[in-house]
Amino acid sequence: MVHSIQLPHVYESFVATPFTPNIGATLHGLDLSQPLSDLAQTELKDALARFEVIFFRDQVLTPAQQVAFTRSFGQVNEVKAFFPRVESQPEIEIVESTAERPAANNNWHSDITWQANPPIGTSLYAQVIPASGGDTVWASMTTAYEALPADFKAYLETLSAMHTWEVTGWTEYLLRQDATGEQLQAARAKYPPVTHPVVRVHPVTGKKILYVNPTFTTHIHGLPRTQSDALLAQLFGLITAPEVQARFCWQPHSLAVWDNRSTQHYAVADFYPQHRKLHRVTFTADHAF
Repeated sequence: MVHSIQLPHVYESFVATPFTPNIGATLHGLDLSQPLSDLAQTELKDALARFEVIFFRDQVLTPAQQVAFTRSFGQVNEVKAFFPRVESQPEIEIVESTAERPAANNNWHSDITWQANPPIGTSLYAQVIPASGGDTVWASMTTAYEALPADFKAYLETLSAMHTWEVTGWTEYLLRQDATGEQLQAARAKYPPVTHPVVRVHPVTGKKILYVNPTFTTHIHGLPRTQSDALLAQLFGLITAPEVQARFCWQPHSLAVWDNRSTQHYAVADFYPQHRKLHRVTFTADHAF
């Protein structure tokens, strides 16, 4: 049973309407192309921590304006993943699928948990949207954790797990880019596997988070492989409950911002051969946790 229920929250700078009872809010009353007041930025940070993913409609933004807005939430630097970038704005990654290149992130994950200090969040802005399909789904890992029995929670809090990018398609991608394997070896040296606790505490809300994901978490330390696989499969299954999810239908000029610590997301790959293109800006903190 899922116990967390979100209630409307009063802000001075905008109106936040809960998107579902357990995750997400749609924010109204801000023009993100304009500089935001200190109060608005403070309230945006609170809304993001509180609702875990926030949505905006009808926001006409240049790449520079998206980057400037995203700085309201954290540090914005050049990205450290493997997506192509906007040439004039290298902080922006291009997440794109076409009939010729039908790549899609149709797997549950939190971004870049294979780093020791993962990003704390992301903004994603619609550029080209299919006539139908191409939604993105987020899952609340605080809600998923809160629904677990107390003794199971206590056990999970004693565990840690390994995260690595090498179990994804990036290994094959780097080999296609450079058949000598030099790029792959450089990436392995720069980004070795890392260990994270299975349960983390959100530094803003103080809520506990289930911190494993099917894309980057390979095994739980200290358990035989069969036990680790079984436990991870059980935990990964929690993400699929509709009660912990928010499914967002993209429209032109829509923007989503999510807390990468407390959520996972999934890009629904149901729109082939249509074109889908979004601009992604990742933001960080000196310490994610």
